[in-house]
Amino acid sequence: MDLAQLSPPALMLLIGLIALCESLAFVGILVPGIALLFTITLIAGEQQFSLLPLLLSAFAGAVAGDSLSYYLGRYADPWLQHRWPFSAYPNWHRRGINFFMRYGQLSILAGRFIGPIRPIVPFVAGTFEMPAARFFGVNALSAALWAPATILPGYWIGQSAEAMLGHWQALFYPALGLVVLVLIATVLHQHLQPDQPLARWGARRLGLKPERLAALLLLTAASSGLLILCALQYLGSAQDWNQHIQQLLWQSAAQARPLWVFISGLGDSSSVIPAALLLAAGLHGLRRSRDGWRLVLLLLLCVALNSVLKELFQAPRPNIGPTIPGFSFPSGHSSTSAAFFAMLAILLGIGHRLPWRRLGYLSALVPAVAIGLSRIMVGAHWPLDVLAAWCEGLMAAAALRLWLLRPQRALKPIQGRDVLLLSAAVLLLLGSLAFWHFDARLMYYQAMPS
Repeated sequence: MDLAQLSPPALMLLIGLIALCESLAFVGILVPGIALLFTITLIAGEQQFSLLPLLLSAFAGAVAGDSLSYYLGRYADPWLQHRWPFSAYPNWHRRGINFFMRYGQLSILAGRFIGPIRPIVPFVAGTFEMPAARFFGVNALSAALWAPATILPGYWIGQSAEAMLGHWQALFYPALGLVVLVLIATVLHQHLQPDQPLARWGARRLGLKPERLAALLLLTAASSGLLILCALQYLGSAQDWNQHIQQLLWQSAAQARPLWVFISGLGDSSSVIPAALLLAAGLHGLRRSRDGWRLVLLLLLCVALNSVLKELFQAPRPNIGPTIPGFSFPSGHSSTSAAFFAMLAILLGIGHRLPWRRLGYLSALVPAVAIGLSRIMVGAHWPLDVLAAWCEGLMAAAALRLWLLRPQRALKPIQGRDVLLLSAAVLLLLGSLAFWHFDARLMYYQAMPS
């Protein structure tokens, strides 16, 4: 959505609706209202929208959301207790009751700033028939404090973005989008754990276990993202952005080109495939499992898909250096590395606790993103090539996860010490191979004019 094209009344209505949903009983647990408001007000600040209407909209939406929650609790509590999403969050309901019983009317003020309790306390206040005049007085005060606390940070950052970032401003929103996607994926992963309402809904309505539902969502999101990016490439809609970002990153890498050349080498098939073979052999020896060989197969299929897409689109590479064989869209290094590191985290995380698995997923994100950026930094690919390649890699990871979740299969975890040793051996081989070819690659990429 281009907020610069929204009229002030439309922008006020959008902020008010988000603030209302953020404050509405139990619905606010599901809506990432704070993140949405921060993003919208950041863009509004950059576009120099007037601040006062934004504050009034957020205030009005917050008051309306809490007021509606209060009346729902006062007049519809018995009926709503057995309806979704109220029935899906009994623990948060109990916490809201305990919080209200402990702090009384102060809970209306303090609860506005406390995570999932925020949309529950007004509902509980209505359930306990708190006097309306007292509730609305405290409610208005809490909304008057909450609106500037929520609106001002994003608005001020947006206003000063150009002064702070200068010509780097074009990178701000892609970086922000990546952070938001990671946060959404983390929250969604949490809600898909077996004891969470979303997981129970998937089991009840779709007949899917939480792990399988998560893998299908990842496959759907990655394949949809790839299709959208392919459409943008075909239509040429992102050409100006592509050229601007590529030129910006290429120029910024002038002093650190050797480092980016080395990182780029970590994603080369000549480094990744031997590391994948070592992983497969290690897994076969540790738990008599063929899972690692399936990783190798999916990795080769990812390489094949990448080759097919390149021949299909025949997109030229950036014209800033020596001729590089082949076509540009998507990036082979980026898709291979994203697939490898994501599948590595999945295989080594089997059977371990959620915090360790999540740490493994986030750790895999670091080299995958770095290798993707390196392909732009050395002038070999456009940004759109890298984004499409990341989607390819996630598709391969989702396919492996679905294979591991076959009904007849029992997943056996690898011991923590063996996980560390195997990871170290695989990464050491990957780094050694990249270092072995480093001089030749550096000589090649340094031939590019700066």
